Amino acid sequence: MDNRNKLQKRLEFLVEFFALILSNVFSYIFFTCVIKRIESYSINSWTVYSIIVTLSCIVIFSCFFSPINLFKRSKPREIASALRNCVLTYSLIAVLLLITKNEIINSRYLFISSFAGYCILTLSGRFVLKRTLIKKIPNSKMASMVGVITTIERAREFVPLLKTDWSKNVKAIALVDTKFENGVYKKHISKSIGSKSILVDTEEIVSEIDGVPVVANLDNLFGWIRTASLDEVYINLPHGHESEVAAYIEELEDMGIIVNINVPSLEKILKESKFDNLNCEVKANVPMAVFSPVNHNKTKLTIKRFIDIIGGLAGTIISLPVILITAVPLLIESPGPLIFKQQRVGKNGRLFNIYKLRSMYSDAEERKKALMQQNKMDGFMFKMDNDPRITKVGKFIRKTSIDELPQFWNVLKGDMSLVGTRPPTIDEFEQYESHHKRRLSLNPGITGLWQVSGRSDIQDFEEVVKLDCEYIDNWSLWLDIKILFKTIGVVLTHKGAE
Repeated sequence: MDNRNKLQKRLEFLVEFFALILSNVFSYIFFTCVIKRIESYSINSWTVYSIIVTLSCIVIFSCFFSPINLFKRSKPREIASALRNCVLTYSLIAVLLLITKNEIINSRYLFISSFAGYCILTLSGRFVLKRTLIKKIPNSKMASMVGVITTIERAREFVPLLKTDWSKNVKAIALVDTKFENGVYKKHISKSIGSKSILVDTEEIVSEIDGVPVVANLDNLFGWIRTASLDEVYINLPHGHESEVAAYIEELEDMGIIVNINVPSLEKILKESKFDNLNCEVKANVPMAVFSPVNHNKTKLTIKRFIDIIGGLAGTIISLPVILITAVPLLIESPGPLIFKQQRVGKNGRLFNIYKLRSMYSDAEERKKALMQQNKMDGFMFKMDNDPRITKVGKFIRKTSIDELPQFWNVLKGDMSLVGTRPPTIDEFEQYESHHKRRLSLNPGITGLWQVSGRSDIQDFEEVVKLDCEYIDNWSLWLDIKILFKTIGVVLTHKGAE
């Protein structure tokens, strides 16, 4: 996370935290001094309540903070994000109050009024913060003072984009393809005559770009840098300037200035790539550019795993009596093992054993080859209507998703997650094309976006891949929560189940 994101995160947390505190304080004062509706609670109850409120705010904000640049956040998105955090925070407060049996849970006036106040203050605070950061910070002492070394054409595209970062104040530009003459910087171009290359001046005068003044060229570049007030410099030059760039970096490093440099050889690759997640690291003393389809937050992935452990443990305990009850008719109808174990392909091709309640006859795998012509899926998944391999009890446990219950053990082991993508069989995986494997870049799940989108109605494998990749690209803890709630609805209504 860069400095802009770190500062943005801290400020947004302070806004939400103080909004929560103020809403509770105002509600308490109003309903004790103006309208007496709050009972006299013990100091211990208020202490526990304060801890719960603070803890809930920290947990929800940490899980659902959006690092998106403020310039790219629309008003509807800002409102939705703020209200979501408010609802989740108060939901967690309510749960913790019930768990601790805190008597303040009985104070409806405090709870409802402070929630309403929290929503209003959070929304107001966010919009004030956004306006302040965008309008005030770039011109304040908090902003990083930036200089740019580039060419005219690149500056016209690069500088406006750089200015969208509210944590930076772009002070000046040095254009290496200009010539200083009669007090102004003029654009010049190079023309070849025979074996010689000569510079030809044009009449175009370049004094500023997007409001940022042009103050130097190659002739006075280092003189400008030595005397200017700069925290960092951005060097954005095309091929052919490598020798000059090395000299710039050495000089800037000697001055203690942060240097940001483009890598021309990567620009074409990045433009042609579907993804824009690029990091540069030094590995084995060699600078490496690291491309990744999606760069998920490691802290949030850790929280996801923690939720999986809690959910997997709870699911295993709750499902045991259901499995035992189901086992009796299942084994009477079809003798054989109760638990069906099959090798599946997990994250990035890792093999693991998936566990299900057996819903088919024991010879189901052998009979599959003879039924392949009746596969109704277009692609590398097998599905057919009235599959003769499925037992009568099996049809029931599939329709009610009881057959999936042993997978909570897979979640506990870490092979699967509560929410993810469907793990393919080995024979399905062996037929994959390159783009299909991307659906395995996260741990597979018991449920997922495909499962809650009407899985029996989707008969094109490419549509499954599209939904899985959509989940991976847009993954967040909030998305997992929404899918889990949708899954409950799907299981209760049997929608899309087969």
